[in-house]
Amino acid sequence: MQPAIAAFLHTVIYFGIVLGTLIVVHEFGHFIVAKKSGVRIERFSIGFGPPLWSKQWHGTEYRLALVPLGGYVKMYGEQSDEAMGTTEGSFLHQSVWRRIPIVAAGPGFNWLLAIILIAVIHALGVPIEHSVRFGKILDGSAAALAGLQTDDTVVTVDGKSIERIDDFKAHIVASEGRALQLQVDRAGEKLAVPLTPRQDTEAREWRIGVELRPGDIRIQRSDPVTALTQGVVWTWRITTLTIAGFGKIISGAIPLKDSLAGPLGIAREIGRQADQGWRNVVFFAAGISINLAVLNMLPIPVLDGGHLLFFLIEIILGRPLSSRAREMAQRVGMIALAALMVLALSNDVRVFYQDVLQRFFR
Repeated sequence: MQPAIAAFLHTVIYFGIVLGTLIVVHEFGHFIVAKKSGVRIERFSIGFGPPLWSKQWHGTEYRLALVPLGGYVKMYGEQSDEAMGTTEGSFLHQSVWRRIPIVAAGPGFNWLLAIILIAVIHALGVPIEHSVRFGKILDGSAAALAGLQTDDTVVTVDGKSIERIDDFKAHIVASEGRALQLQVDRAGEKLAVPLTPRQDTEAREWRIGVELRPGDIRIQRSDPVTALTQGVVWTWRITTLTIAGFGKIISGAIPLKDSLAGPLGIAREIGRQADQGWRNVVFFAAGISINLAVLNMLPIPVLDGGHLLFFLIEIILGRPLSSRAREMAQRVGMIALAALMVLALSNDVRVFYQDVLQRFFR
């Protein structure tokens, strides 16, 4: 019971750190760009509901609220029906070209955070495989027939040096059943082993029937410029995959019940990543930050993307949408967002009973 409680507490701590960082960075994006644009900030809140702590500083109330699942920046003159003594510092009285970067800054800072996190990971060092070792050899498999043994280390395939599991798998797939010429290291002795992959009739994939393990692991560090470039490339790749994923959800290719996770689901996955080490937690946090950015850019009226859609309409029409039109659109958006939240929480509860309780009481 004690290890389970310790694991639970570690998950809660990691979840609080990750979620808190993502919220603060997102809201700080809105906050700092609004400040630089001359908009008066009335409140910067982390969380919703009754305040647990608040402090007034330089005309802004900084607040930590009871429900930590989000946050907001309250700007002066943000609502059209808001009573104002003066238009100076009012959000709505800024030009549309100033309002756009204020709203876009939240998701933008989440993308920036992902880039920085990945860059830091690569600068500190990423574990890289430098050899491929065989684990369990399945009876009757191609590997067993070739005479391969557990703990054999792959040196070359068809004369080409092999350092990573993915490289070795690529050679197996590309063989299409052709015999491969392996050189393996067995307890310091180099052996030449011909190996003919077999096709799995169900998966239609070429396999050799062996468990692959990374052998020699080394930490590969990058210089700052290379690390930053890797952060940008990784963030772009995950962003495109996330957008494609949302497209599949909307088209029905991926069922909603299998694709949405709420706070419990995220906490559970953070706990799993924490079991693999702090680097995994940072990678996961970067991925969640990208997901948060993409989600907020969806053209749903209550999200940042919805506000940007209103601004685009304002640019096209030459005037803002009426208060009634915005209010009706926001109601529809709230209903859609609430439905997604309920579905995500129901998925969390289902997984909680299937996984977390079993893990806690086993």
